[in-house]
Amino acid sequence: MDRDQYLYEGHRQLNDGRYYSTLKEPIYPETKKMVKEILQSLLNKKFINKKQFTYLQGNPIPRPRLFYLLPKIHKEPSAWSVPFEIPPGRPIVSDCDSETYHTAQFIDYYINPLSNRHTGYLKDTYHFVNTVRQLQIPPKSILFTMDIDSLYTNIDIDEGIQAIKNIFIKYPDKNRPDKEILQLLEINLRRNDFEFDSKFYLQIKGTAMGKKFAPAYANIFMAEWETSALASCKQKPTYYYRYLDDIWGVWPHSMEDFNQFLLTLNSHNPSIKLKSTTSDTSVDFLDTTTYKGINFQENNKLDIKVFFKETDTHALLHRTSYHPKHTYKGLLKSQLLRFHRICTHKSDFMTATKTLFKALAARGYARSFRREALKTFLETRPIDTQELLPFVTTYSRPATQLIRKIKDNFYNKINLTSLKEHKIIAAFRKNKNLQDYLVKAKIKPLITSKPRGQGKFFKHLPWIRSHSNKTVFKTMAEGNPHSKNCVYLIYCDTCGLQYVGETKNTMLQRFTQHRYNIGRQRETHTPLVSHFVAHGWSSVRATVIQCDPGWSTAQRIRAERDWIRKLDTVQPRGLNLK
Repeated sequence: MDRDQYLYEGHRQLNDGRYYSTLKEPIYPETKKMVKEILQSLLNKKFINKKQFTYLQGNPIPRPRLFYLLPKIHKEPSAWSVPFEIPPGRPIVSDCDSETYHTAQFIDYYINPLSNRHTGYLKDTYHFVNTVRQLQIPPKSILFTMDIDSLYTNIDIDEGIQAIKNIFIKYPDKNRPDKEILQLLEINLRRNDFEFDSKFYLQIKGTAMGKKFAPAYANIFMAEWETSALASCKQKPTYYYRYLDDIWGVWPHSMEDFNQFLLTLNSHNPSIKLKSTTSDTSVDFLDTTTYKGINFQENNKLDIKVFFKETDTHALLHRTSYHPKHTYKGLLKSQLLRFHRICTHKSDFMTATKTLFKALAARGYARSFRREALKTFLETRPIDTQELLPFVTTYSRPATQLIRKIKDNFYNKINLTSLKEHKIIAAFRKNKNLQDYLVKAKIKPLITSKPRGQGKFFKHLPWIRSHSNKTVFKTMAEGNPHSKNCVYLIYCDTCGLQYVGETKNTMLQRFTQHRYNIGRQRETHTPLVSHFVAHGWSSVRATVIQCDPGWSTAQRIRAERDWIRKLDTVQPRGLNLK
């Protein structure tokens, strides 16, 4: 995913007015003052002390939040934002050192313990595995999973805050400052401004994944949603469990009844939409596959095995990377223990282990090293009750020799000090890696020399998106202001309306004419001129869509008509005349 593709996907999401609005300038300086007033109230009521008051205020000069994307490359390529070219991105807002960063932790401290007080709650994979192993499954039941589409960004702010109010009423606590928590929550949700590509935005629906309280907040909202949604269903599942936005269950009725069940759930709240997967035999959930195997035939219980996604490249730590030796042993042991805890049968465990070892062989792990790990991973050591004294340093090979020397000196002197019962251990920090140096949430502007005569109005775009019908098209030329015999797109940087034009001359010559008409208010009867007279020349942006030096005038005009039709730019949906 290159820079242009990343920016395209970011702007595609941020241009959705249902979730985001643009800002002329950030609002976090004013937010900081609002937060301080609420914290002062908490201090006055003695819910916090002065040290906590200072901590919760955060950095005196807050850092602006930054929006970034994690590409969802595991999604079906045909369903990508631009099929087979640009995957959708998971939106994250980095909240570190912002004016509300510490108050988000404060909110989470109080609401997180309340987020697991519902019957379908799942803590993690192991909780799910232990739960499923106890279930008796009806003989002709259907296994199903559901996925909630973009849960975090689809929670209506008013409904989310109301869900928190309701759970506070349900579980009262005189030592909990409900009023101030709700005030801080509202600020965190409604004043979540951030920066992307040197522009400022405000999230107007949902919550950002970067907020500390986001999982607990989403869990509480969904617990309230599913209580009322399931109550409205005529027929219900035998079992229903949820891990955040992933649902697993057992359906004892017909497939037609399940489709009606799904329809009822999807009709309950316009913001919450679910996609489902069903099977008579097996379904994948989290990193497991639950299936009707030998246990089901014998006692109506499900078997479980490890599930690997098709896109899982098993890109585990390379054996030649710069880490302490015990790190590699710990990595193998943790993976083998995970497989062992998940798998019902040894054959499934060995299948998962074979997949892992094949990947590790390609990453430099010796066969003897892998065999030794498999042989010893279940061995346990006696619990060491000695007090630990960690020696913290950044890892390096000379540092290991230094720690060895320090240990020797420590134990030689230990009988003479009060540290006699302590054991010194190395606690290594990792060194900065290439990702730390190269990957930043903030996008730096490209430093390029501007070609002579290239005005601010022009920018080459590899993809264009119809403002009217939202269809995406790949541009068919890498044009510039000196391109001739081309079809071009003008779009308004203020409102997004588009105009398709054609010219035999260079783009620069054509736009000199456009600028003259707009600046002198000539031909104001045309939608293009009248629009930019109102919005100003500074709103004009343009790109070349298609270019061919061999075009005749008729061929160029025909290409223009085709693009007007594709992009749907005829007035009133665009700026072209009928």
